[in-house]
Amino acid sequence: MDILQQRLLWNVLPTVVVGVILYLAVWGENGLVKHRELTADLAKTERRLDLVQGENASLEREVARLRDDPGTQSRAAAEELLLVPEHSTVYRFPEGTP
Repeated sequence: MDILQQRLLWNVLPTVVVGVILYLAVWGENGLVKHRELTADLAKTERRLDLVQGENASLEREVARLRDDPGTQSRAAAEELLLVPEHSTVYRFPEGTP
């Protein structure tokens, strides 16, 4: 092996190895770019989870009211099934009316 090949081997090879390592660290399967994408996805999913948990808590409160409060039960029946006490007047408006 002549001196030119030795210099090429000792100068270029480490540069190539470092370049490959840097490429993998930034754009590889577990690189910085992928990490940033996963972090953004996690934040988005956590926000969505908070919204769903809030909606779930609201629905649980509504179910508890429907189960325990007779007034709420009668209002729900009146709204959903149009069941009202005798001698009551029901006013129905088309949807979208202000």
